[in-house]
Amino acid sequence: MSANNYRSGQFVWREILTSDTDATVRFYGEVIGWKSESMPMPDGNQYIMFKAGDTTVGGCMKLPAPGIPSHWALYVSTTDVERSVAACTAAGGKVLMGPTPIPGMGAFATMQDPQGAVISVWRGEKGDAERAADARPGRGEFCWEQLNTTDTKAAAEFYGKLFGWTHAPFSGGGSDVFSAADVQVASYMNVPQPGVPAHWITYVVVDALAAANDRVTKQGGKVLMPKIDVPNVGSISVVQDNVGALLGLFEVPNA
Repeated sequence: MSANNYRSGQFVWREILTSDTDATVRFYGEVIGWKSESMPMPDGNQYIMFKAGDTTVGGCMKLPAPGIPSHWALYVSTTDVERSVAACTAAGGKVLMGPTPIPGMGAFATMQDPQGAVISVWRGEKGDAERAADARPGRGEFCWEQLNTTDTKAAAEFYGKLFGWTHAPFSGGGSDVFSAADVQVASYMNVPQPGVPAHWITYVVVDALAAANDRVTKQGGKVLMPKIDVPNVGSISVVQDNVGALLGLFEVPNA
């Protein structure tokens, strides 16, 4: 397998861990338009694949234990899961789940940065899904990640040590951007207000932001930030779905 099949340091998978898989499938079907397909897992449970048209975009599964809030888990491609876990610990982070193999697919681990934001790493046995560096995600596809943190300087140092990410100011202002080699992968900025814990959030492309926000409310979710214009980029909102997981929505500006 050629190294070109891997996108080391880039986000390659997103999955929601939910308290109610049926409610989650229904919500995202109505709000985003995703279709779903179930596949059996080795433990006897079902893993649900979300699809935007013919493109598989993410996963859904039942929370592994009670007491854990529903949330979107974000996975970054790594060349070596064990090495990433060691780098996390050395940089002051915490390992929540050590290297865990998934037979026939790959291995992952889940970690927490020093400010408390959770992120996972993934090493697939057959590489990562191909995507050109300048590819434009379509409707219903994930398009961006953002870290909201309580200490931007410390976060930049941690992720530099963990993934080798570099950072630079965002041209539109308001945040800085992480890059893996020459590919921009995520933005990071201070949490929106004091008392909010550090967290990662992922964004999905929608047809029209106002209409998508309305669908969120109608399906039992909440719109936390209805619209933020990002100069020369588009518009975003931040919502909470019907099981409590945070998600960002992104509207591409009209040409």
